[in-house]
Amino acid sequence: MVAWRRSKKLDLSKEHWHFIGILGTGMRSMAAYAAACGARITGSDVQHNPAAEKLARSGIRVTTQQLGRNIESNTDLVVVSQAITDDNPELVQARRLGLEVVRYPELLGLLMERQKGIAIAGTHGKSTTSSIIAFTLRHGGLDPSFLIGADVPQLGGGSHYGSGKYLVAEACEYKRSFLCLAPHVGVITNIDADHLDYYYDLWDIREAFTEFARAAGEEGLVIANADDANTAQAMQEAGVPAVTYGIEAKGAVYRAERLWRAKVHSNFDLVYRGKKVDRFSTRLYGTHNILNSLAAIAACHEVGMDFADIKEALAEFEGVARRLQLLGTPWNVAVISDYAHHPKEIMASLSATHQRFPNQRVFVIFQPHQYSRTRKMLAELAESFRTSWVTYVCDIYAARDSREDQMSVSALDLVRQMNHIGLLGHYVPEFEDMEDIIVGEVIPDDVVLVMGAGNIWQVARNVIPRIEEKGRRQIAA
Repeated sequence: MVAWRRSKKLDLSKEHWHFIGILGTGMRSMAAYAAACGARITGSDVQHNPAAEKLARSGIRVTTQQLGRNIESNTDLVVVSQAITDDNPELVQARRLGLEVVRYPELLGLLMERQKGIAIAGTHGKSTTSSIIAFTLRHGGLDPSFLIGADVPQLGGGSHYGSGKYLVAEACEYKRSFLCLAPHVGVITNIDADHLDYYYDLWDIREAFTEFARAAGEEGLVIANADDANTAQAMQEAGVPAVTYGIEAKGAVYRAERLWRAKVHSNFDLVYRGKKVDRFSTRLYGTHNILNSLAAIAACHEVGMDFADIKEALAEFEGVARRLQLLGTPWNVAVISDYAHHPKEIMASLSATHQRFPNQRVFVIFQPHQYSRTRKMLAELAESFRTSWVTYVCDIYAARDSREDQMSVSALDLVRQMNHIGLLGHYVPEFEDMEDIIVGEVIPDDVVLVMGAGNIWQVARNVIPRIEEKGRRQIAA
């Protein structure tokens, strides 16, 4: 993929940019970043969500209809989400007017040229790793810019235009988007089969990461997860040196040893080039988050931060919204919101939840994400709920799915597969019915884990006051 180049010099303080698909996680972070740089920003999306209000408070006007008339003839740049098709009315109008049009990853590549980029790639863990890096650099007084596809409360959101020299950003592999980037530091957290609506197979995905590693390693530095076999293979094929991290890999440059996983945090000895540095602690739980922390430690240390400052920042970092986020404990029932939607992510999140809440019943509410992903990973998805007490599955959240995709599989197919392998799963298509069931079933010390990348987060928010009310009634009785 050849990176796009502008026909004129980038001067955000004098420009009007319009974002098509502005409410997507990456797009809204980019829009807020551009607004902070001084650009006038407008945007559109097909449905309203709470992010629109937050953008409005930043002076960004968002419309929920995508119509050709939304495109002003004097717009300097039209930024298009990867999810937008070529027949979108606004995109058609922008091209008819001869406006400069750019896809999100191409613009990220251009912005990264203005600062030293730290690009975090990987099938899983990008948002958390990016957030830890941005938080740690800020804690160290380096005031980085960042573009993260999630809300990070301690950072004030998912984007920031900083005065420092670094730009921390997620590097998405979908449609080989990350090949538009030439970062100063490239991180690869792991490589797994995903986005199979675009990639042919795992080999095809690994080849894309190999190209990313080459681009990052030519003039910069690659930090790679040595515990992940696919990442190790991609680095070998890339032929560029890497700074490695891991838990199991004995030769990793940055290594976690003597892991102690407590309920609300994880501790480990950091070993650097074979020598113990110190005992580190993170408030994030789960082995996968120790690996994410190691990646962040490596990135921050490689750009010059002291281990003592990194340790202090890591201990203070509280996490990312919708990444095993404990929303509340009404009537002593833990309600957790999580973004997991891939089998490996689901297993990691369930494992971490059992670590934090051992010997407690875990009720899972799951919204499958994409019909194509559900169809191609049906068996793996079903198996991933092996440690759930019971799993309630609602209808599939469509994203980039064709009509053919939507006709090929249903959430009921997933539940039937779960039942076939002996798991307790129920198909409950409506959110309201799901909430009624959960409120009726839970008792103190239970855990409600709401999982999915779509709009299922609403259920997690809605059940909290209802469980609390149930508890009050039980006490009164």
